[in-house]
Amino acid sequence: MLLDISKKVVKLKVVYYGPAQSGKTTNLEQLSKMEGLSLMKIDTHGERTLVFDFATKKVNMGGMEISFALYTVPGQDIYTDIRLTVMRGVDGLVFVADAQRERLKENAEFLKLLREDLKKVGKSYESIPMVIQYNKMDLPNALDFDTLEKEINSEGMTSLSASAIKGEGVLETFNLLTSKMLHKIKQMVG
Repeated sequence: MLLDISKKVVKLKVVYYGPAQSGKTTNLEQLSKMEGLSLMKIDTHGERTLVFDFATKKVNMGGMEISFALYTVPGQDIYTDIRLTVMRGVDGLVFVADAQRERLKENAEFLKLLREDLKKVGKSYESIPMVIQYNKMDLPNALDFDTLEKEINSEGMTSLSASAIKGEGVLETFNLLTSKMLHKIKQMVG
């Protein structure tokens, strides 16, 4: 976070984190369409995120300009170093879980990996604002919300259902996270 009271500027970094093909990039694509953001993507031939995706969103609040830099991380194991680079300086997280039954174990593994990655970049899982998004809830093999909560969200983090491809739950996820982040800033500056 960059906080410059004299210039009335706050810059925050949001990372969309989760298994490969869980819908991280789709979230940013839909958010870009809904909010008119400029999105930079670096994809492989198969349209999987190779390095990261990036967009920014600015809002004004109480005379302060708040800028959110939005990133996704690659979900493939071979990009661990890139994932850690993107995670440096993170201020808020969206964990995008793939709600499909066959991806349950992978979601749990990535949540564990998230804890480890946060520790490696000097952050704490417990203290960083985070929202869990259960994406692909529109698919016939998606687990129900209560099962996902029990299996993935044992700590009771803020969570919601989504279908990023349809744009459902995308803006709501972002708004929930930014609300948590802004609340934390208010607490810091008094």
